[in-house]
Amino acid sequence: MTIRLQTAKGADIPNLQFSEVSAYERNWNASLPSKYPEVLFRTDVSPTYNCHGLTFASRRTRIPDPASIALMLNDDRYVTIKEHRDVKPGDVVIYYQDDGDPSHSGVVLENAPPVLLEDVPPVYNPLILSKWGSAGEAIHRLRDVPAIYGGNHQFFRCEL
Repeated sequence: MTIRLQTAKGADIPNLQFSEVSAYERNWNASLPSKYPEVLFRTDVSPTYNCHGLTFASRRTRIPDPASIALMLNDDRYVTIKEHRDVKPGDVVIYYQDDGDPSHSGVVLENAPPVLLEDVPPVYNPLILSKWGSAGEAIHRLRDVPAIYGGNHQFFRCEL
């Protein structure tokens, strides 16, 4: 099933809603807390939406097409945030594969200033809310995600 989903400029965003979770996805979800002990898993599995559906579609659907992410960022007037220190709650983070395709997204919950140590530049490590496939929603630090999502990321802010 799909819902009508469009950008601010009226472009259609392909999406779909699943109603079942596979045994593989349930087992993967069950394994996550032991693999990521610092992550707070706040919901159970849900086939209805994925990370991009959480970030851009209010948990209503899955957005599977990587090209749709760039379209939404452009049409919905997101701007790039160049410095981690400038990231604020409500901003969006997109994780990218080495080929440049967006693979994961989330919403910034907090970007508290780091503890400053003498002669060490500050390192910001934002707290993120995201959804890991059909697994539950996760509250995690920026880099505390499965490696499959890629090591590159960029922050964006909606200027609508």
